[in-house]
Amino acid sequence: MRKANQMNRVSLVFPLDVEDNWPPVGAESIPFEPGDGSYRTLAPPLFVKDLSVGDVISAELDAKGSVRAWRHARRSAHTTVWLLRLAAPNHIEEALTRLRALGCNTVSLPQAGIHSVDVPSSVVMADVDAVLSMLDENSVGIAF
Repeated sequence: MRKANQMNRVSLVFPLDVEDNWPPVGAESIPFEPGDGSYRTLAPPLFVKDLSVGDVISAELDAKGSVRAWRHARRSAHTTVWLLRLAAPNHIEEALTRLRALGCNTVSLPQAGIHSVDVPSSVVMADVDAVLSMLDENSVGIAF
């Protein structure tokens, strides 16, 4: 479903394929800035793969307004990193605080233990890697 949130901003709903109860939701709503038949991503997705902040997409919507199909019109220089809580202690909150201090933006679904990190091109990836290296791989799953 597409909903107007504020001027020049819409939310596009992406139905998700749930398998073995993952992801824990059947759809993800992501904010976009619409323009000339395309949409620019405003926040990092939690579950939609191959999408980063600043990417411009064209989307085909179904009768209910959900995204049926989409493709990139232009990719941004942003990177999306996902963190998944596997066990405690995991130090994710501390890592997210440090990543935000570097200039990254984050989105979280705490009850599912999933976090998405938007890494703008202005942030040095070696600095991001240094923060992520503090996380125990047995407690936190990391994916790019």
